[in-house]
Amino acid sequence: MAIIQKKIVDKKDKLKVEINAEILSQIKEYCAWADVDDLGFFIEESAQFVFSKDKKWKEYLKSNKT
Repeated sequence: MAIIQKKIVDKKDKLKVEINAEILSQIKEYCAWADVDDLGFFIEESAQFVFSKDKKWKEYLKSNKT
């Protein structure tokens, strides 16, 4: 068995959005400051953060599990 395993790449979907110019400017400035060169990564990480902190979202998911 190989010591180095093949990297599993998550399926990615393209997304086209319109966003407030000031917000986009802040996102780009934040990414430059944080040395993040991929806006998609920023969006994914931001969404994960929101999902992890939103108590009502967690309650919703829990109540709708089948």
